[in-house]
Amino acid sequence: NGSYPEPLITENSHKYRPLGLGYANLGCLMMSLALPYDSDQARTWSAAITAIMTGTAYCVSAELAASRGVFDGYEDNKEPMQNVIAMHREHARSIPEMHCPDYMLSAAKDAWDMAFEAGARYGYRNAQTTVLAPTGTIGFMMDCDTTGVEPDIALVKYKLLAGGGMLKLVNRTVPM
Repeated sequence: NGSYPEPLITENSHKYRPLGLGYANLGCLMMSLALPYDSDQARTWSAAITAIMTGTAYCVSAELAASRGVFDGYEDNKEPMQNVIAMHREHARSIPEMHCPDYMLSAAKDAWDMAFEAGARYGYRNAQTTVLAPTGTIGFMMDCDTTGVEPDIALVKYKLLAGGGMLKLVNRTVPM
């Protein structure tokens, strides 16, 4: 029931049912693990998290397709979509093992195996599941210190309030 800036975007959104899932506190996870944000380790952890999130979302999308039907454009895109899901599945299997715990790698592989198998059986309710929506306001409402994929903008932030005054936000991950 969201509104869109123009009719064509509205039509495509209803036809292809994209979801805007994203990250919350990813930057703080890297901080709490003492991983430099621009390091192979941080990128590998992020790849595993992304694979779990996206693979699980496509698996649920397939489960929804079983009960609610596929998105309107699915039949025209069935083969290319299955090919893309298969490519993601293969990439999940190639996440470097040396920079990430086994349980994360196993979860990433399992998520894409389930997404592929469920999609082959039922199709998908959504053409895209992780359009990486910006999570700024929602992230702050969830008490996240970092939102989206970026690191924190400052360890202490000040937010002007609409009704006047100022809110001081201190990154709670730093003391950990």
